[in-house]
Amino acid sequence: MKKIACIFAIMAILMIVGCKNKEVANDAGATTDNFNKTGLPIVNDKITLNFVTSKPPQQQKSTEDLQVVKDLEKKTNIHINWDASSQGYAEKKNLMFASGDLPDAFFGSGSLSSSDLIEYGNQGMLIPLQDLINEYAPNIKKILDSNPDIKKKITAPDGNIYSIPMVHAEPGNALPEVIFINKVWLDELGLEIPKTTDEFEKVLQAFKDKDPNGNGKSDEIPFSFLYGNSLNGIFSFYGAFGVLDQPNHISVEDKEVSFTAITPEFKVATAYFNSLNNQGLIDPEAFTHDRTVYFAKGRGADTPLYGAFSGFIASNVIGPEFADQYIPIPPLEGPDGVKQWREDEAIAMAKGSFSITSANENPTITMRWIDELYTEENSIQWTFGPNGTNMKKNDDGTYDYIEPTDGLSFDEFRCTESPCYSSARSLLPETMQKIHPNEKDSTRLEYFDIYKPYMKKTVFPDVFFTLEDTQKLNTLTTDIIEFVDKKQAQWIINGNIDAEWDEYLKKLDDMKLDEFVDVYQRNYDDFMSE
Repeated sequence: MKKIACIFAIMAILMIVGCKNKEVANDAGATTDNFNKTGLPIVNDKITLNFVTSKPPQQQKSTEDLQVVKDLEKKTNIHINWDASSQGYAEKKNLMFASGDLPDAFFGSGSLSSSDLIEYGNQGMLIPLQDLINEYAPNIKKILDSNPDIKKKITAPDGNIYSIPMVHAEPGNALPEVIFINKVWLDELGLEIPKTTDEFEKVLQAFKDKDPNGNGKSDEIPFSFLYGNSLNGIFSFYGAFGVLDQPNHISVEDKEVSFTAITPEFKVATAYFNSLNNQGLIDPEAFTHDRTVYFAKGRGADTPLYGAFSGFIASNVIGPEFADQYIPIPPLEGPDGVKQWREDEAIAMAKGSFSITSANENPTITMRWIDELYTEENSIQWTFGPNGTNMKKNDDGTYDYIEPTDGLSFDEFRCTESPCYSSARSLLPETMQKIHPNEKDSTRLEYFDIYKPYMKKTVFPDVFFTLEDTQKLNTLTTDIIEFVDKKQAQWIINGNIDAEWDEYLKKLDDMKLDEFVDVYQRNYDDFMSE
């Protein structure tokens, strides 16, 4: 009798194991016949997955109507319901995690932060991906195996991988924002390209007072930027005063982490911008307009309105029609003779670019779908647009850009049929070498050559923090960064930085700034020692 009971027990265990294995293979609802481990389609009978993503402002079509999206659905037999937001994405994402009403996956470049990955991975709301990658994602696995630094950066402290990274080695990536100036206006007024911060101020004053666009109106905007934006802001401009600022005001130099916004140099730079503002030389909307409005003002008139502005590519901000009028200014020399500019990573990476949630009943199928985007051809097309529309694939395996139409800049053109900036992708240097440079690539390299002698890397690497430190930073970061950014904007607009500086430093001390910086330093040290 005992022997019979034992046999039944063993059979029961085997049945349970068998069922579990079948669930992994079939993804809870898909039949064995429906799922194909290799090849296309991924499933024989179409299924639907729900993705949440952000939508770049250049993308005019709905995501489901983009050609690359429709093409991949035909090949994979997987339909995606795209919940795409052009504004309010962060609030939507946070609400979904707070309520537990999760999509099947979060998609897109930087769709989740490092903090999100650690916090929600630890809570089980994001599932570990390493086993799925090893079994069902040969393209992604090859990228990680060939690039151990990338794999290191996306591996959480608990040893799990909770996201697939976006990797993009576009020419000139190391150069963030560029300051452009209207050369036609300079020539019209008989002025030289400014070389110092004092000369820049005098040029802006001339732009304001002397009607350089010749329309008889006082409509010139001497200097504009997008406050707080890494590619259209003034972080590098602070370098002329001795401190290269960053969006989180965290800087690393000689392995020492520091907070830029408490330095005397930060104070002097902020006072300089207040002086410009007091003279009416800064766009009054520089601290309030969004990217869409910033770009629209650059191109929304019959004649250029910006005398100088900050941007990644000139045509992005002021459009192709006026782009030839603007040239980049080499880094300006500050009052103490300093000339320097920020240097970013040459290979841009956003590790939280595709994550599968615990609500997903088809993780294996989902992993096979995202792996298709990490073929070289799909990464190119989902970033730059489909072959025949935005790109031309040559017989030798190289690619050429197709010229934009309808007066679009290339960055607008590439978003007509692809998610472009928002796409998860892998464009490593060996892939980018197969794409013949277009005017945008060549232009960025020209900018890079101008700025390179003055560039200095002080950016904090994109490392994972421990769960404990992530929770600590979640508490500290919002208060500290919001306070600093609010005060910086107030000081540039209203002044009074000298009178308020000591109180400002005391307030940051009360907010535990030392503890905030120490968290960064410890995690930086741990990352560098691995």
